[in-house]
Amino acid sequence: MTDSPQTLTLRLPSLQLPDAPPVLRPYAPGLDGLRALAVTAVVIYHVNPEWLPGGFLGVDVFFGLSGYLITDLLLAERRRRGRIDLRGFWLRRARRLLPALAAVLLTATAAATVFRPDRLASAADSLLSGATFTNNWWQIATDASYFASFGPPPLFQHLWTLSVEEQFYLLWPPVLLALLRFVPRRSIRAALVLASAVASMTAMALLYEPGVDPSRVYFGTDTHIFPMLTGAALALLRPSTGLLPNRTGPTRTMRPADIAGAAGLVVLAVLAYTLSEKDDSLYPGGFALAALATGAAVLASAQPLGPLATLLGTPPLRWIGKRSYGIYLWHLPLISIATPDRMTPADAPLNAITAAVTSVGLAALSYRWLEQPIRRSGFRATARTLRLALTSGATRTRGTVLGARAAVGCVTTVVLVASCGLATTPDGAGSASAQIEAGQRSLNSAPPAQPSAPPERTPKNSASPTQPAVPAGKVSAIGDSVMVAAAPALKSKFPGIHIDAKVSRQLSVASKEVNVLKQRGALGDTVIIDLGSNGTGGESDLQAAIGAIGPGKRIVLVTSHAPAPWQDSVNQAIKSVAARHHHVAVADWDKAITGHDDLLADDGVHPGPAGAKIYAETIASALATLPAGRR
Repeated sequence: MTDSPQTLTLRLPSLQLPDAPPVLRPYAPGLDGLRALAVTAVVIYHVNPEWLPGGFLGVDVFFGLSGYLITDLLLAERRRRGRIDLRGFWLRRARRLLPALAAVLLTATAAATVFRPDRLASAADSLLSGATFTNNWWQIATDASYFASFGPPPLFQHLWTLSVEEQFYLLWPPVLLALLRFVPRRSIRAALVLASAVASMTAMALLYEPGVDPSRVYFGTDTHIFPMLTGAALALLRPSTGLLPNRTGPTRTMRPADIAGAAGLVVLAVLAYTLSEKDDSLYPGGFALAALATGAAVLASAQPLGPLATLLGTPPLRWIGKRSYGIYLWHLPLISIATPDRMTPADAPLNAITAAVTSVGLAALSYRWLEQPIRRSGFRATARTLRLALTSGATRTRGTVLGARAAVGCVTTVVLVASCGLATTPDGAGSASAQIEAGQRSLNSAPPAQPSAPPERTPKNSASPTQPAVPAGKVSAIGDSVMVAAAPALKSKFPGIHIDAKVSRQLSVASKEVNVLKQRGALGDTVIIDLGSNGTGGESDLQAAIGAIGPGKRIVLVTSHAPAPWQDSVNQAIKSVAARHHHVAVADWDKAITGHDDLLADDGVHPGPAGAKIYAETIASALATLPAGRR
């Protein structure tokens, strides 16, 4: 997601500081065009995933580009100077990444303070991790989900990619130095790097669980660094200085690299249009294929005068590519702020599109007035220039002074507003993340003491519509994040209940989770299943779960209440399956909570404390229709 580092040294060598000398290498405009396509795919995905289900693969294209360009840059420096200046490299990366990141974090926080203060509750915790490039691990630690979210997207969720890249920038140069020093043959170096990429792919395959939210393997540096390593191996094998220009002209011949690159672009396009995050084939197969296709496209795009490089190097694509880092940083916070409460960007497409277009303009301003000056002159020189511009005198025009003062005034205002917003951040008690966190704490707490032999309830004590009775015997519940949020109410309603619920779990794993509970001896006499919120699965999965539970058990299937296209089909499947089994009841959560959005969290899906009580009562009412003696 960063601009090609080679453009710095060719155009402004005289402005480099002594500790960051220029590294000459050929400029490949085709790589900027490839970067433009990647950021466009990501933005489309965030506006509406249905328009480009696999648009998130644009991130992997960025990763592959970064691995190739950074490695090629370091190799070019070693060829020119005989060594690699790590301090200078890291300083150039800081100049490239930090100014735009700081601008986005401050401006988005200030804008949210004014327009969407409720969004700050989830954003405040991610600011520190975003600024320290640990956001991906912070999201893993907090069980955040990249794919299964309802309502407006988090302001800074996309910063996980920047964290992975920066971790690569910190760790890879010393590793490359070791390879160059101790491994003499280029082919062996590349083989070792590819072996590391395969290890990362293997980690993704081993940690991925079908039907379970894949965010852990998606966010993880260990499981998602292989696109960068693939690009690094490509740079070791085919550095840019070894790519010869096509002297017959770009329109007269196609070399093998051009053909492979065109095929790579076709593969990436097909993957983006046909795959989604719910496809098991993605982990790691689809991602691995995308990494290889990216490598082919990068090699062709870096070819001097190649036909594909010429096509991708057209001025509009090159313009977008140079500003792709800023576009990526700006677009998601703007989309989040533009999206009304309890809606996704797809529910308000005009708002989301307007925000995406605005991000291009802000990225252009940032590139011109912030990123490029600091990239050329460094932090100190830029600050010195600004200070001089604020000083009126014979050598300073009135316009220059006023412009500098206006800039300082704007920055000061943004900082003050953002600081006030963070200082007065709402506690987030009504947010989905807060409800889920409270539910997880409840699940992790010690269960209350349970009577050794709970008495059977007689029909005269059976449930009334307003206060259904608690069923006798052990109760087990299998669910997703909705059940996690309702866990405190469930534990209160059903003392001793065993709740096995995880964020973004899908209906397709219901039978598997039932078997796990059976093997652990934790499957109760009553089994509650609520796995319809995340979209995959239907009657066959429900039938498999009922079959795995076996006879002699009471079963409750909970309907889904989610503003998603699959809600009606999932709920119809639940009711259809329940109608075929006399020992299965339906807890119609969707019907019970419809019209009571004030009892839900800010995403309109997860229950708040009052909604959780209705959730538990709805399940108890369904159980009341299944007396203990009925099978």
